[in-house]
Amino acid sequence: MSGCEPGSAGWSSRPAGRRASFSVGVGHSGEYSRLMNPYETTVHRAAVGVLITDFDGKVLLVSNPYRAKLVQVGGMVEVGETLAAAAERETLEEIGLELTVTRLLAVHFSRGNQHAPDTVLYVFDTDPIDSSTPLTLQADEISGAYWLEPEEAIARHTERGQARLAAALKARATNTTIYLDADRTF
Repeated sequence: MSGCEPGSAGWSSRPAGRRASFSVGVGHSGEYSRLMNPYETTVHRAAVGVLITDFDGKVLLVSNPYRAKLVQVGGMVEVGETLAAAAERETLEEIGLELTVTRLLAVHFSRGNQHAPDTVLYVFDTDPIDSSTPLTLQADEISGAYWLEPEEAIARHTERGQARLAAALKARATNTTIYLDADRTF
């Protein structure tokens, strides 16, 4: 960039024409991205999921009216919201429980398509709960809740989320955090 020195306004270590931008959720990124960089579109969006299990190790998955398969409780991160706060908010909104997330289990880069941008999904852990705890399902978004054995939960999860759920369960068992994308897991 001509006339720009490192550290000065307008300086970038990126090649000309390659500016960074980001978003924090569907429907929320447009205005925020324009404020950050009016010449670029969203590169990634952020979403969260929560691994909720009972004391016997069964996994809680929910159904949506717009998906054939089950998913973990979770959703998109809103503007100005931390990842952990988003996970706790989504849990309260979707199933009516005030749970505290305890740690990050998995990070999953999911390649976008013509209908949606790339997404980075963060799966958080919670302490186990009693499966008889009453749930209040979000009427317009959640159509059912199911306590499943881990293997069945993985099999009934959406195809894109099966590896992520398996990684979250493994991360919890081994006290690690796991990264996944289309090419590798570590």
